Amino acid sequence: MSEFVQSFAIELGAVVLSAGLLAWAIFSIWRERMLAQADKQTIETLRSKRFAKYAKAQEAYQSFREKLEKKNNGNTVIIDLIHDLGDDFVGRDKAEQQITFDEAFEAVAAIRGATPRTRILVVLHTLGGYARPAHMIALALKQHLKKAKRHNPKSDPMVIAYVPYVAMSGGTMIALSADRITMDPTAALGPIDTIYGGFPSEAYEDLIERKGVEATQDVLVMLAHEAKKYDKYAAKVARQIINKAHKLPGDDPNRLANYLTSGQLSHSESISPERADELGINVSTRIPDEIYGLVDARIRMIQTKIEEEERKGEGGSGSDHSDTEKPEAALETMIARKLRVSPRL
Repeated sequence: MSEFVQSFAIELGAVVLSAGLLAWAIFSIWRERMLAQADKQTIETLRSKRFAKYAKAQEAYQSFREKLEKKNNGNTVIIDLIHDLGDDFVGRDKAEQQITFDEAFEAVAAIRGATPRTRILVVLHTLGGYARPAHMIALALKQHLKKAKRHNPKSDPMVIAYVPYVAMSGGTMIALSADRITMDPTAALGPIDTIYGGFPSEAYEDLIERKGVEATQDVLVMLAHEAKKYDKYAAKVARQIINKAHKLPGDDPNRLANYLTSGQLSHSESISPERADELGINVSTRIPDEIYGLVDARIRMIQTKIEEEERKGEGGSGSDHSDTEKPEAALETMIARKLRVSPRL
């Protein structure tokens, strides 16, 4: 009897094992098909986003904004500074190519109207711009944090800056006023030194030191005089604005501000998330999908607007190109911007 039971047990075990192997094989085939289907759907979604027309991109942009605004029980304010970073010297889709006063006024008004319990998300995709608008936005964020009072900037940030791609110069200044900066692993911040008249402010001093005042053009000497004063002002503002959360334990609270405004770095030098962490910046690399979606949709809007206008023009539809600057005028705009002496970040 025991031999029969033993034999039966072995046969039963073999059947169970065979059934298990068969089930596993069926599951593996099903899983591979599902993964292949999911991969195909992902690629199709990416293609549809990449080649979306203006209206579709605009619809996606609005959708992502609404999703973000509903977070935190709807008590969330979105400030997005998403600029046209194309090579043309005229913004497409009426998109700004730098931080402007109009953007600053709108952002400051939104921040001022927020309650002390409002969480503010600042979405940055910019190379910077004129100094004062960036300072205004950063100061407004600092004032909001004063209203928020009791909160832990590391565990419960009230102002979060998101950088999926790039936030240089004035964009870095605004980001540093936030409790936390969340960057994509490939994203970059930059130094916040001053560009005056198209050149780094310290370049004037170096030029005069090498050539001497008498051998230097009067206009450059005067620019150097103003650049030096503004350099001191910019360093002072940076010390005031940079959030206290961006500091290494036991470090000088002004070290980061002094380093980023010192001119030691090239103005276009990038600061990675790893380098930001080394500098004591409260940085994270966990960006919500909605942030990527918002920025990518806005970028697509900027790209497609000019493409649609060009197609209409080629088709002889007689579309109005009065808002699009001619190549000659674009060149003049570029030269004029280079020669402006308004300080830039």
